[in-house]
Amino acid sequence: MFSFKNEKDYVDLSLELSDETDWRVETLRTFNHHLDITALAVDSISGLFAVGTSKGNIYLYGSPGVECRLSITDPPGTKVRLLQFAISAFKLLCVDDHDRMHIWDLAAAGKPRLQKIVNFPHPVNCITASPAHTHAFVALSNGEIKTYDLLCLRTSSYVIPNLWTAYEEKRMACGSPLPSVPGSSIIVDIFEHPRALDILFVTHAGGVVLYDLKQRCASRTFELVNPPGAPGGAGFHAPDILTHRRPAVTAVAIHPSGHVLCVGYADGSLAFWALDDEDRPLLVRTLDSVDDEDVNTVDTSRLEIAQANPHGANFPPREPIFKLTWSGFPNSSDPRGGETVLTVLGGLLHGYASGITALLFPALAPPAPPPPSPRSSAQAIAQHPLHPKMRSAMRASLLPHDVYTYPTLGVPQDFLLIPHSSPHFGGAWDPQAILLLSDSGMDSFGETRSVEACEFPPPSFGVSGAQAAHPALKPLGQEANAEGEDPQTVLDQDLAETLQLLSLSRDPGLLGLPFSLSGVLGSTLVRVDKGAYEILVRDEREGAVDAMLPVKGGIAWVEDPEGQMKLMRYQPHRLLITYHPDYTVRFQDLSPQLLISKSPDAPLQSAFPALLPALTIELTPLLIDPLLGLVQSTDSSSTTSKTKADEPEGDPTIAYVKFAVESHECVTVLSNGAVVLHRLGSANVTSGYIPEPKKLFDEELIHLQHLRVRSGLRFQPFLGIKPGNGHVSACAISDIGFLAVAYSSGTLLIIDLRGPKVILRRSHSEKSVLHRHGERDPIVSLSWTVCGLSSEPAPSIRLLGTVASGATTLYTIVRSGDGAWNVSASPHSLEAAQRPLPGGSVVLDAKTGARVLASRSGLAAALRAGQHDAAENDLREAHRHTLWVSTGAKGARCVADLTGERIAKADWSNKAGAVLQTEVIERNGGSVLVAFTEHQEALVYSLPFLELLLTLQLPPSFALPFTTDDSGDIVSHTLHPSGLARFTYLYTLFGTRRTSPYAAPVIDLTYGRGTIPPHPQPVSLTPTSVISSWLGYLAGQGAMTGDQVDTLLAGPDRPVPPPTAAQRPIARPAPAQAMSEGTSSLTATAGSMSSGVGDLYNRLGNALAERGQMLGDLQESFDSLEQGSKKMVSQAKNLAAQQSAKRWFNF
Repeated sequence: MFSFKNEKDYVDLSLELSDETDWRVETLRTFNHHLDITALAVDSISGLFAVGTSKGNIYLYGSPGVECRLSITDPPGTKVRLLQFAISAFKLLCVDDHDRMHIWDLAAAGKPRLQKIVNFPHPVNCITASPAHTHAFVALSNGEIKTYDLLCLRTSSYVIPNLWTAYEEKRMACGSPLPSVPGSSIIVDIFEHPRALDILFVTHAGGVVLYDLKQRCASRTFELVNPPGAPGGAGFHAPDILTHRRPAVTAVAIHPSGHVLCVGYADGSLAFWALDDEDRPLLVRTLDSVDDEDVNTVDTSRLEIAQANPHGANFPPREPIFKLTWSGFPNSSDPRGGETVLTVLGGLLHGYASGITALLFPALAPPAPPPPSPRSSAQAIAQHPLHPKMRSAMRASLLPHDVYTYPTLGVPQDFLLIPHSSPHFGGAWDPQAILLLSDSGMDSFGETRSVEACEFPPPSFGVSGAQAAHPALKPLGQEANAEGEDPQTVLDQDLAETLQLLSLSRDPGLLGLPFSLSGVLGSTLVRVDKGAYEILVRDEREGAVDAMLPVKGGIAWVEDPEGQMKLMRYQPHRLLITYHPDYTVRFQDLSPQLLISKSPDAPLQSAFPALLPALTIELTPLLIDPLLGLVQSTDSSSTTSKTKADEPEGDPTIAYVKFAVESHECVTVLSNGAVVLHRLGSANVTSGYIPEPKKLFDEELIHLQHLRVRSGLRFQPFLGIKPGNGHVSACAISDIGFLAVAYSSGTLLIIDLRGPKVILRRSHSEKSVLHRHGERDPIVSLSWTVCGLSSEPAPSIRLLGTVASGATTLYTIVRSGDGAWNVSASPHSLEAAQRPLPGGSVVLDAKTGARVLASRSGLAAALRAGQHDAAENDLREAHRHTLWVSTGAKGARCVADLTGERIAKADWSNKAGAVLQTEVIERNGGSVLVAFTEHQEALVYSLPFLELLLTLQLPPSFALPFTTDDSGDIVSHTLHPSGLARFTYLYTLFGTRRTSPYAAPVIDLTYGRGTIPPHPQPVSLTPTSVISSWLGYLAGQGAMTGDQVDTLLAGPDRPVPPPTAAQRPIARPAPAQAMSEGTSSLTATAGSMSSGVGDLYNRLGNALAERGQMLGDLQESFDSLEQGSKKMVSQAKNLAAQQSAKRWFNF
């Protein structure tokens, strides 16, 4: 370290930070990013959702701050295979990779309590738990189904045998020519009838069996057999098309009315069955079938063409159907419901764009069949249970009106619908969002997974209740009656219709997820002042954007025994700008003020960090536009357009992001050398002037201001820079309308954003005065400032560009007489530290230590100084002495007024290891230079004399990449080999009286838990009052209740445990629109529920008395056992004595 004799002329800026007691390194918060998700589950009553991972962890999420981790500890790291909420018992069920079922009680105070681990005699294939009763059905690999009592925590006596084996034995006994298919008895899924609790759908690989719990027998069996010549899902070129084929069942879903069954198969086909007809499906189709094409029938002409030319069509194989859900909505007064949406995972051709497919079906409303003819025999009616007119009408309701595919980053693995409030219909009733689980696309082995959340159903379907949310909107297509109406009213209605049409034509919007569920490539931490912060978060506070995943379960608050919470409001606001593999840039509010909470009466109101959805930047629309050329290769001049489905290796990713705090401009740098600049606008702009596409003079620049972004987003694209000069080696954005970009080829572009236009272009072919051999090295560090020089006291706009050798060129931006900005023709040559580090070029005020940036105030000072008639006193006042601090791989330098004398120089200590990054920290009116090393140390140097003040030990988790702000907070990422962040850490160098509010909050999962609505009742298939369908007797006689099902499964001697003293759940307000059920059925159900409550208390009383009797009997048994034990001991002693006597006498 070197200093100079004139150091008395400079103020020591580090006096306030020279005491070691001022420093305290702390880890404030750790975020675990879930890259290995294997299971998803949701509880719409409590407002919670859960994710399970391959490492044996389960994470629960709810309201802001409600986060909880559960772990499988025996052995640790066991994979979570199945995950489901038992909503009626408020428990969480998990099946691990060792086929054990773990049961957690979510009503326990504080963290959920593990109640029991259940082992089964065979591997577990699937589980299901109904919201109407407290039993779980557990399907085993041998084809049996066990029932487990979630209240008594024991296996019930009710067992369902292997139904498919019994069916095949019966079929073979009847002389069926079709042989048995190996593996057909494996259970794929089980679920209850949506309107009849005593009807169970048991899905085997061979087919679907309708099982009657009360009668203990199979009532229907649905098996698909493709006749010879029928294409099925494999098409007409299948090698076995001339044989009978029985594709394996892979997924099942049922229509919300309960009358139509959709079965997915391994060949990618979908078969729709009427529950009244098990002999012949209504329709068999694939996702790309045309109109009413039935792939289960023989088309002779197409078959002959295919047989004549077996190699004529080389179509890729089709994916199996992996998962199905069939959603209904409260969009009709008809008890049978209105339009429905079938969501399909799989069924697409291999190699095509992957995603989740949603199909919009019309309402199921077949007319009443004509009365049977007196001549019709009972046998004829039995052979054709569905009238041809009803069959035709039901088939017509299975032709989709619209299709939408939700794109995913990689190969989709699973999806989960998030309903509004009802847990019935398998959690598929009136969904408002969908979670998409897919491979992240960041690794070739598919080891990492990503989760995205989107609106559901797609707005183009028009079934999401837009009219309920906006009553002023009329149904589409309804003409306005202008007679007698105010013209302004008619105009407003026309505008409303136009806005509705625009909203229905857009793609589903992305929904925000908890920070731990986002795949992060990197981040930038920035500190913002209060004014800028208020502008950035304005729309979120006004409620203009509601784009978060709708889960609001439980409450959380932070206990503050040390009274540190009151100090949080004095902390500066911070934003964490993250960038992601899906080409999005997201702003996370990392302000400490979000953690302010006191008690359950004043819980946390925001997540930490809190996503600011309106500030999200979506780059995908820009990258896929072939006219823009932003995905052009760096060594190719051709423009190519790629989608996420066919992106090859080497496609660009987001390299880093720069943000101008005052001007609210965000620069995104891509790995292929492209640069995109966005400007902050308003999210509420729905109409108005849209600029025409503008042709810019500079061929590198692309004008983007005419492009519109998705509704609700505030950042508007403004400027793009085409790739072609190599990778971006440095980039700097100012707050006064200037952008500088340097490339690995040696090219430098300085852009005036007012045009926009390039005001300086230095290419690699030009000779440099800084190198004796005429070769230009790429600039690796750029920084803007407004200051004077030792030889030019007047402040001007300056750009510092440094190459790896430390040679620095100082560019000055001057304003000509016509108001245009240009670069001075005579740049200065300076010397900085060699091999500059990130954050290694900073200009400071020599008196205060504050950063001298290219800000608006600096621009105003430069403009005043540039006036010809400026007074000498004004010039003297405008000039302020500055310090230029430059850092490199070997050390640091401090120079006065950029071109003045060198104040100090310091070399890094060899013992500290390589320095990775430096930052000038400002606190309490003082400034210091902090160097972060590879040995998890922070070296603190004084300014401007660069004296080593102290060495701080950083946590072991601290590593690259990390980002710092000028207040001493640090965000670091631990990366997965795929490049995604596995952990994110928030550190601070000043942890005194700051750690308590960052501690894990106290949570209450029972808060706000709603009540389970009555189970839906059976409805008629026909509009007549006489129900003639197979399900009709249920409505006539009354379906079983949940208590009756529990009694049936557990037996009459079920030992119901006594009620616990847990806090009663607080019911949430009922939604404005409930399911479309008849008033009479609701009244009857309410009465049955009231009587059921009384019966339950009676049963509890009887059970308590029986418990006392059983304890008495048990005591008697123990007494008898004690007497028997004493007699046995006495007999044993006598026998031992006899044996000893025999050995003594040698007998």
